[in-house]
Amino acid sequence: MKNTKNILFGAVLGLFFTFGILGTSCSKWTQPEAEDFYKGPSEAYADNLGDYQGSPHKVMFGWFGNWAGEGGSMQYQLMGLPDSVDFVSLWLCYGNLTEGQQKDLKAFQARGGRAYLCWTARNIGEGLTDNYMKLEDGTILTKEESGLTDDQWRAKFWGFEDGSRESKLAATERFAMALADTCRKYDIDGYDYDMEALGDLCTGSDTSLINTFFRTLIREFAKDGHHLNIDIPGGTGWLSYYDMVADDVLRDVQYMIWQTYELGHSGLESFFYSSGSSVRAHNPEMFETVFKKSIPTATFERAVDKHYFLEQATWVPSFGLDFAGIGAYHIEYDYPDDNSVMPGVEYPTVRKGIATLNPPILK
Repeated sequence: MKNTKNILFGAVLGLFFTFGILGTSCSKWTQPEAEDFYKGPSEAYADNLGDYQGSPHKVMFGWFGNWAGEGGSMQYQLMGLPDSVDFVSLWLCYGNLTEGQQKDLKAFQARGGRAYLCWTARNIGEGLTDNYMKLEDGTILTKEESGLTDDQWRAKFWGFEDGSRESKLAATERFAMALADTCRKYDIDGYDYDMEALGDLCTGSDTSLINTFFRTLIREFAKDGHHLNIDIPGGTGWLSYYDMVADDVLRDVQYMIWQTYELGHSGLESFFYSSGSSVRAHNPEMFETVFKKSIPTATFERAVDKHYFLEQATWVPSFGLDFAGIGAYHIEYDYPDDNSVMPGVEYPTVRKGIATLNPPILK
């Protein structure tokens, strides 16, 4: 990373935090009492924000839950996030966005943010299986009328049979294309696959299914500039899921996100690089490629574990490579001003983390 670029990034980021401390973050821009007189950020501020987001820097990511969209509490709007949050995964959002969510998403993207659908799709069609289908003769059959179990209905809906690998591969591709179409419909930036449960799609007995799913998404997303991310729990016992992902998929995903919720510096070193069970040991040939797009994360769901987020932001790997950024589960839980990290500012821990990752560098 060139020093001249670092100077630009630091100066811009310093501007962001000055704005936040003065109380003019985006969460203030959209408050009802300001609508009659506030004219929004200056053109220079917007330009600087665009320069920062378009330049190489360590990214800030979060799983965003309880999303209400425009009209709800700012804690549950994407526009309530700090300007320099790069992207979020919309946890348990399967599409079907409300009008308020669509408006919030559009404003967030106009500001330079990105948002991804996210859920655990362990089974073919999970999250996108409707309760009705159109039959070949044009009639509509509902799940209730069919009398089928959930699994039987899902198999009928997507057209696969147990014991038929060919039908499952075809259904997997249909599922991926339907997910890509959902992202196109709402102009969602892609999909974050939460890889932590086994089923008929995510199965170690036939990894061609999950990799067909990934490859189809990557192919379809490339048509629209959208992306696939994969997230996996950050413990060595979970690396069996990482083993399922083919090398070409690892090369083509945008980010590998790790749920390293309770890991500090030494824990991260061990998880990623130890000679025992580690990300490096499980696939040495791909380690550098994967690590450079890796995002360790903490959780804001449990207050007692929140300190790991700022510790991860200061991690300097001993093995000479750099990771892509940091993230937080339930990032929206950091919205309230708790008067501890940065008093008087919404998202105090997130702001401090971004400033730590990308500190101002003065000439």
